[in-house]
Amino acid sequence: MGLFRTSDTLIGRAMPLTATNSGTPNALPAWVFENQTGTLGTNLNGSILYCNVMPAAGAGTVSVILAGTSLASVATLTLLAGGSGYTTATAAATTCSNPNASGLTVDTTVVAGAITVIVVNAVGAGYNPGDIITVAAGGGDGTATINTVNIGTPVAGQALTFTGLQSGQILPVVIDYVTAVGGGTAVGDFTIGR
Repeated sequence: MGLFRTSDTLIGRAMPLTATNSGTPNALPAWVFENQTGTLGTNLNGSILYCNVMPAAGAGTVSVILAGTSLASVATLTLLAGGSGYTTATAAATTCSNPNASGLTVDTTVVAGAITVIVVNAVGAGYNPGDIITVAAGGGDGTATINTVNIGTPVAGQALTFTGLQSGQILPVVIDYVTAVGGGTAVGDFTIGR
């Protein structure tokens, strides 16, 4: 394991990010990985990401999931307004009042153009109780509210991508997962620390 120091002593132990870090998240905590008993870095459990020497200054990218992010997929919802101009549909697309939420599709039963029954088809990610969803198509005015969400392992679609990475930079966030690197960088160009 490597070691790098910062003036705020936030990072005391570190490990290099390896090629196996990108991909399916794993439920084991960072300290297990640092003890070499699993795939390094797939669940970093609130770690810091340090940029070693970047191959092309300002060209690198890294996608990460912030510490504490969960899947927050839709469990239940309640119809608010049936809207108009709809037809019965399976896997109808939705939009959400929460810009960080996506992927929810619903099955609808329609009477006289208005939605009368709405059921979760695909659970999506990033939703919160109280978010308002709008069913696409029809008149675009059929709405429902999210009642409850499932909490689970986040998905890559919830990652934030940092660009313009510089050598010696520490990302200004605490992370749980690294989902991808790009822009000429490789996983070996980063170090994970706590």
